[in-house]
Amino acid sequence: MARTARTTVTTRRTKARAPVVTPRKAARTIRASAQKAFEAGVQAASGVRQSAVGAFDALVRQGAALEARSRRMALAKAGKARDAACARAEEARTKTVEAVSHLEKVFEHRVSRAISKLGVPTSRDVRALSRQVAQLQASVERLHRARARAAR
Repeated sequence: MARTARTTVTTRRTKARAPVVTPRKAARTIRASAQKAFEAGVQAASGVRQSAVGAFDALVRQGAALEARSRRMALAKAGKARDAACARAEEARTKTVEAVSHLEKVFEHRVSRAISKLGVPTSRDVRALSRQVAQLQASVERLHRARARAAR
């Protein structure tokens, strides 16, 4: 068999070589990556801080509004309670005055009955007697004057 000559063309394929990493380059790369990670963390923390401050301010505003509303409601309820207590006190005072007046009348009636049973004159009787005494004194004086005129 005859050999035919084949020409083989060999193409060299060049393999991409990995760059050579030296310890200095690795350290620089790690530092740069760490710096970027640190900056990203600082930026994230700043964003969180700003949102936390905004949320805190919103909560403070809500708390102030709630406190004001609660204060208004408490004052309104306290006013109603005060009014109700004043009304009850006035009602109790009125009932007490009525009860005392009734007791006074009952006491006066019983005392006057007891005095009349004992025969002690009432103020009306004393006034009537005073009028009679005054009339008698006037009569006596008239008689004295008439006798004095007659004796002259």
